[in-house]
Amino acid sequence: MPAGPGEGGPEDHAGGSWLPGLHEGLLEEPQQRRSRRSALQILDAARAVLARDGVDGFTMAAVSEASGISIGGIYGRFDGKQGLMRAVGDMVLTRLEDDLTERLGEADTSLADVVRAFVTCLSEDVASQAVHPLAEHSADDEPLRARRLRARERMFAAFRQAVLRHGDEIRHEDPETALLTVFHLCLGSFLTAYGLGEGPGLPRSSAHLRDELARAGLAYLTSPA
Repeated sequence: MPAGPGEGGPEDHAGGSWLPGLHEGLLEEPQQRRSRRSALQILDAARAVLARDGVDGFTMAAVSEASGISIGGIYGRFDGKQGLMRAVGDMVLTRLEDDLTERLGEADTSLADVVRAFVTCLSEDVASQAVHPLAEHSADDEPLRARRLRARERMFAAFRQAVLRHGDEIRHEDPETALLTVFHLCLGSFLTAYGLGEGPGLPRSSAHLRDELARAGLAYLTSPA
């Protein structure tokens, strides 16, 4: 079967930095342990602000209040609001990559288990890790956009690797196309749903969307055409 995007697999994910997600060159390692703790404190607070308030509400004042660190202290560790946003994006995307890889590695009983684990991870992490506002902001930020594209490749590689362990269950005439379709259908559905909020024409809940996407994805992979 031909290799798809991210064919190197999740093992190609670089690691070993002081903080997972910051090995992409978007933030230098603080030299002091106390500075590293403060940077982590700021990043976690910034992620929470972004998830709660979106890009428009992402301000240094809001992050300062959430982290308990002065605005001057934040500027002393990050290259302004843009630098902080990039570091948050790097951290969030790596957490999503790592969480997805771990869950798919544990879901090894059947193709249905793999699809379910994939969709469940997306349903939880896209909301909690502020992935949607980052995706929206990255359109205007080239380094963050490039990071987002690498994350998508790594996530697809992990999904593809897990699915192909159960390749004998796939009945679609073009497995590679089917894999890409299910991957983008699920990821795009959660990004759209969380970006639009609640209202007519949207899923009743994330659990309902998760269950329906799992059924649809499995059915598509196991249907002959």
